[in-house]
Amino acid sequence: MDGKAPEVDGRFFIATLPYTQNTQIGWFCGVLLYMYGFFFSPFWALAGLVLLFLTTPHPFAQELSLFKEKVTTQSYLESYAEERGFTSEKYWMKQSLEESNDDAGDWNFPAPSKNVWNKENPYDEDYEGSLLLEHPYMIGAPKPPLLTLRAVYFTLGLIMLQYWGVLAALKHNLETFGFFFGFLLDDNSNEGLLFAVLLVIVFGYIALYLLLLMSSMLNKLIANMNMIDLPTTLVSEASEGEVEFIGQVRPGPHGSVKVFVDDNPEMACPNLVCFEWVREDFSDEVDAQGRSSDSFFSEQMRVVNRLLKNFADWLFIRDTMHSEESARQRGGIPFILHDGSGGIRVEPSMFSQISYRDPLKVWNVGKTRWTLYGLQLGDPIYIRGGLISRSKKELAEEKLVDAPSNSKIKVIGKNVTPEQEFVLAQGSEHSILAYTYSVFETFYLPVIYLLLFLIMAIA
Repeated sequence: MDGKAPEVDGRFFIATLPYTQNTQIGWFCGVLLYMYGFFFSPFWALAGLVLLFLTTPHPFAQELSLFKEKVTTQSYLESYAEERGFTSEKYWMKQSLEESNDDAGDWNFPAPSKNVWNKENPYDEDYEGSLLLEHPYMIGAPKPPLLTLRAVYFTLGLIMLQYWGVLAALKHNLETFGFFFGFLLDDNSNEGLLFAVLLVIVFGYIALYLLLLMSSMLNKLIANMNMIDLPTTLVSEASEGEVEFIGQVRPGPHGSVKVFVDDNPEMACPNLVCFEWVREDFSDEVDAQGRSSDSFFSEQMRVVNRLLKNFADWLFIRDTMHSEESARQRGGIPFILHDGSGGIRVEPSMFSQISYRDPLKVWNVGKTRWTLYGLQLGDPIYIRGGLISRSKKELAEEKLVDAPSNSKIKVIGKNVTPEQEFVLAQGSEHSILAYTYSVFETFYLPVIYLLLFLIMAIA
């Protein structure tokens, strides 16, 4: 590919300013609000910092935006396709060129269409060995800097709070709370003791909730860092062991399947290689859109319960469950991951964890809702798994005696040890990690500042 790839290696510190007109105006307003609030009102200073956080772009945002603008121009697409003997309409997947696709499971850069896939020799390289534009070998593996302007904003916030005497106010409130709590404990009445116990339970629950939230955030950040640290392997150079692949879903020996959700011919989706659908049956009080005929209080309690359940599902990284779920089915067939240099067989049934993007389709009929998730031909895919040799029977069935070495191994995803985090995910490393911040800046720095703030308040 011609042209220079974007620089996505973080280093120690990168300061980036907004590059679009709207964000530039918002960032400038944030600066003015902070400067005004620093001297006249802490509320407006905090509002300015929030605006600065929202309008300051990720260090790689402008580089990736310029790169995408270059590789999606009509002249570039046409010349790239013509060099390989195709028209632009035939060479590129239409879905990969649509600006509306912003989900993690969609393409960020153009991807080759099925018209140019090597159907006769699916394990061989594409024309001239051209890699996918979204492959880390083409755009670089995103590695966030240790610090960005967000760290500066955290520091400005701490300075502003100290300047306005918030520490003194917090210390006074802590003393007041301690006096009030001690008074309750000294009170021999059952009401005072009960109220003190309830306060301990409430504040303990809040503290536990915050600890679990921080722990979950840290685990997610560490998982992202592990994804960054493990180098992406070209399929053509793969050997047995733990690997990371990024590529495109292409048909294996069994092609693809057409799924009929709940055996209903009117709820069908073609070109799938693995899928999962969920059926939810709602009670008379709640319809498929979540509307309730109960009282306002009952409806709000149901919303809170749903939010807590969704948070728990996200916190413990397990399959998303629904309180009204009545049926669930998953399945899949072997397919090929192809990165341009070659293809390799993937067995979705051998993966403990499959991460899908937003639902492919949702059907609402009366009090029942069906939701379908799936991986389709042409989708981007990220895999962290292990490689093993294929059996002689499998090779014979596909007549792969003289095929390249990558055709004689396959990817599995069953975790052998607790430390392993094998996963099959819709999307690419770029779409999942392009705008990730470092663990230090996202987790450790705010915690250090919070502890420093509390120590200064108590001292």
